[in-house]
Amino acid sequence: MKLTCIQNWSILRSLAVVVPVACTMGGIQAGLIVAVGRAKQRDMEWPSILMAVASATLLAAGVLRHYLDVYLHRTVRGISFIFVGIDALGDVFSFISVAFQPKLDVLGMVIYGTELVLWIGIFICGAHYNLGPWITARLEQRKRKENTMGVSEARPPEITAAATGIALHDLPSSTSVFRTPSGDLEAIRQRDLHSSARESNN
Repeated sequence: MKLTCIQNWSILRSLAVVVPVACTMGGIQAGLIVAVGRAKQRDMEWPSILMAVASATLLAAGVLRHYLDVYLHRTVRGISFIFVGIDALGDVFSFISVAFQPKLDVLGMVIYGTELVLWIGIFICGAHYNLGPWITARLEQRKRKENTMGVSEARPPEITAAATGIALHDLPSSTSVFRTPSGDLEAIRQRDLHSSARESNN
């Protein structure tokens, strides 16, 4: 489906590529299972140890690729932390199951413990690049809001009116958005009366 969407391949062409690859990988896995089983029947332990080390190495290489991306791009964008959490929980349960076996499997503990530590490192990177800046931004936003509220409360009404460009005059209530021309004339007449009264008093 991915090949069909991205490269505009038809479904038949995609199946022609995917099915042989899947069959090849399944055949290799089945052959290795049979080979390791026969080696165990002959009391040969190194093939199973080799497979365990190879799988752990490949898994660790897959996790280390995320570290390389984080180092190059200085971000954890594109990493699914849901998948990371699920995989890390799988390592935790596997580690616990190996630890409580009648015979302690040191190799198994090292394999699962190594991958668990690598996933924990990815979580730490996510906290450094995502959680830290988010907390800092929230604190700065709250501090900026508190400063704005404090300045507005301490500012006199005249300064507030001058800063906002809004001034209240001795005008009747008809100076709202619903005013009429007659209301404007009445307001101008009252303003002139007040002005003339102040000049006569002076």
